[in-house]
Order: sequence, then C-alpha cells, then structure tokens
Amino acid sequence: MTTVLHYIQQWLPITEQFVHAHVTRSRHRAVVVSRLPFDNLDAFPHRPRHALAPVLRRTPDRLDHLVTSALVAGAALAHRAAVVHVHFGYRLNDVAGAAGRLHRPLVVSLHGHDATAYPTAHPGHYRGNLERADRVIVPSEFLAARAVALGARDDAIAIVPAGVDTAWFSPSPLPDGPPTAVFVGRLTEKKGIDVLLAAWPRIAAAVPGGQLRVLGDGPLAAAVRSTGAGVSLVAPEPDRRAAQVRDVLRSARVVVSPSRTPADGDAESLLLVNLEAQASGRPVVTTRHGGIPEFVADGETAILVREDDAAALADAVVTLLSDGDAAARMGAAGPAVAARFDITTSVARVDAVYDELVEGLRR
Repeated sequence: MTTVLHYIQQWLPITEQFVHAHVTRSRHRAVVVSRLPFDNLDAFPHRPRHALAPVLRRTPDRLDHLVTSALVAGAALAHRAAVVHVHFGYRLNDVAGAAGRLHRPLVVSLHGHDATAYPTAHPGHYRGNLERADRVIVPSEFLAARAVALGARDDAIAIVPAGVDTAWFSPSPLPDGPPTAVFVGRLTEKKGIDVLLAAWPRIAAAVPGGQLRVLGDGPLAAAVRSTGAGVSLVAPEPDRRAAQVRDVLRSARVVVSPSRTPADGDAESLLLVNLEAQASGRPVVTTRHGGIPEFVADGETAILVREDDAAALADAVVTLLSDGDAAARMGAAGPAVAARFDITTSVARVDAVYDELVEGLRR
C-alpha cells in the first residue's frame, strides 16, 4: 500500500466534498496536510491530518514559502509518503519544491476556477511549477486544454471526472404534485441564478402552479427571496449536504443549472449537480458552457441552451414542466449517463495514477 500526502489550502469547504470522497475511498493510505485550520470536520472526518496554520501564524511573511515547504517535506518524511498530491492549484508553489527535493512524484488536481479565473488575476502563478508536475489531473477535456495552456505537459494530463455517488443518488419516480423546477448551487453570477430568476415570470405564466425551489446561499440570495410567488429558497445544511441535495433533487420534475462565464472568466469544468440530477433520474436544463456538454446527453437526458439566454432557458424549462412524459423519458435515460462517471471509477483511476508513478520510481 502506498502512502499519499494530500495537500490542500483548507480541509474542507462544503463545495469540495468530492475531495473527501477521493481521499477516503482510495485504497492507498492518505495523510492530509492543510495550510489553514480545519473546517467541517463533522462532515468530512479524516485522520491522520495536520494543519500548518499554528506554525505559519508565527512565521514572518518573507519566510512563509520556506517554512511551508519544510513542513510539507517533514510530514512526507514522517509518514513515508511516496506521492504528493496537491488539490487545487492555488498553493502549488507551497509544495512543488519539497516534492522535487524529496524525489517524490508530484500530482496536481486542477478543478476550474484555479485554472480559469485565478491565472488571469495572477499571471505567471503556474510558471516554473506546473510543468514539473508528474501528473495533472483535470475533470474534463475543456480543462485539459486550459491546463496545457498554463504549462502542463501533454503527456502529464490525466482526465478524471470528480465522480458522482450513484449508490446515494439513485433514480426515483418523478413526484406528483405541482410541477417543480429545482436549482442547486451557489447563488452567484457564475451559476446563472439571476438568469433563471429573469426567466421565471415567463415560466410561471406558461405553467400554472409551477414551483421553483432554490437550494443554496450566496450574494444573490436576496434576489431569490424577492422574486415572488412560486419561488422558495432552501437554506443549506452543511452537516447533511448529501441528504439535503438528494431530497431536493427528488422533489424536482426538472433540474436547472444555467451556468455562465462571469466577468472574472471563471468557468465550470464539470458541474457535479448535473451528474447528481441524472443519477437521480431527473432531466436537466443546462448551458453550453465550459465542460458541461461533456457530462450530459443533449436531447436525451438534458436540454442545452446558450448561456445568458433567459428566453431559451424559459422555453426549455416550460417544455419539461408541461410535458410529464417527456420529463420522465429524459429522466429515465439519466442514470446510464451518470454511471459512466461513478465515484468508484474515478477513485480507481486516480489510484492507478499513483500506482503508475510509484512503479516508475522502482524501475
């Protein structure tokens, strides 16, 4: 069994539950090193783990990089880690040098914002380090192209979707009652919740009794609350995120995810909620944006529309809220698509990356 040191800026925001899944489901021993204090340990338990914050708080800024690198190297040696895996590219510079000095293979996972908006705001951030990575794991073809543009070697790219737990998100019949659309996600410009709210009056006029349930929080929460009749906001419960998302998806006739590219250039690399919806047997209305089209079947499990097009979004939602047979047919096709991206398959593919790198060291 190989020991893998997993380095992450913070363990663990609720939106990054897929990292916990990959770490805890791996057949290899995992030690977690977090730069910041631990968060959400009730939802994401794991041991052994180490937070660098107590030491770094007492470290002068000019020495931060050297001390961080030394602490990571020390943890790798103490736990006899054979591989160093950095989750997200924001703090790649913290560990790239340590992995090199220890002659440990370096794996970097890029997920979206860290490869789209962040490099625009911080030019040169990846220069000199990303090309040193032995493997760069990305969830989609879309993000693979971005990673290469940032300096990753073509032969280092491994495309491994984050993965959906199809044992948890399993199909159920479409619900009786009011025709309901559901949105799950951060209430931000990127997620397109404002586009959905702009489309809602047209949807409500065409579908008597139609309901919109919004599960999420963020800067546009007030806009959701003020939209009016038929729209309800469900507050996230971090300690039961998976159960809450599953329950809300099961209340839907259609799941709507109108993501778009915001002003900072951030883009979706996969959009996990689309996989969760399809695994749950729910049709999806979503956008031709980023990596989204790689993970739905347009016309079979989903209707794809242009991003930022409220009228087209409304027409697609109306189609599925008004036609129960069409919604049921598309929903029934979803689990087969989601099964291709099951979390167990994704974890096994990452484990295979570790195996290959460790075997290369032995040759």
